[in-house]
Amino acid sequence: MSHVLWIGGPPDCGKTTIADLLGSKYQLQVYHFDRQEMDHIRRADPERHPALFALGTKLADLDEKAFQEWLWLSCTPEEMAASGKLVWLERIHLVIEDLHAMSTDRPIIAEGPGFFPEVILPLLMNSRQAIWMVPSESFKRDSHHRRLKGKRRAELLDNPELAQRNHIERDLLWAEQYRQSAKERALPLLEVDGSKGPEEVAAEAEAYFKRLLPPSNQRHRNAVNGSS
Repeated sequence: MSHVLWIGGPPDCGKTTIADLLGSKYQLQVYHFDRQEMDHIRRADPERHPALFALGTKLADLDEKAFQEWLWLSCTPEEMAASGKLVWLERIHLVIEDLHAMSTDRPIIAEGPGFFPEVILPLLMNSRQAIWMVPSESFKRDSHHRRLKGKRRAELLDNPELAQRNHIERDLLWAEQYRQSAKERALPLLEVDGSKGPEEVAAEAEAYFKRLLPPSNQRHRNAVNGSS
């Protein structure tokens, strides 16, 4: 998997934007972890992926309101962070299957909130294949509200304010886990606080990945091949 570049980080730190910017500039294949969730649930094996399989069972058995209540109101943020991370860790095996099924004629840039440093590090052939991003608390809160993440819950739940707080606190716990894991392993960590625009942050990631990105002539060939 030496042709795969990784961007990990908790929700609301700009991973998708940065991956898309670099993917467009260098004609990379872009893999979005979040967009594979339902496919991974369908592929979950109860023995290999018990937590993921259980999540799929909840989705199938509960109506939308009951599922949202279970997801956001039945546990503490700490419990939500632990159970959510477990599901993500089980999905890594499916991510690897997905990436192996993609073409090897162009590099892949894969981004996702489940790409914790301790999970991705053993997959790397080169230490510069991966970078991690973490939002400041204020950036996280602003992004969460700007993206209207609680809109559907406000329509369904009797206590949407608590659900919103639980969601944000869960994500902040993940952010701290990312921060600590990267620092303990002396891995590259981009702190995102809103002081830099997406293009500036993308330039920092690009500089780190530079030696593994296609040269300009290769990018041109990729663009031609991709349009044929």
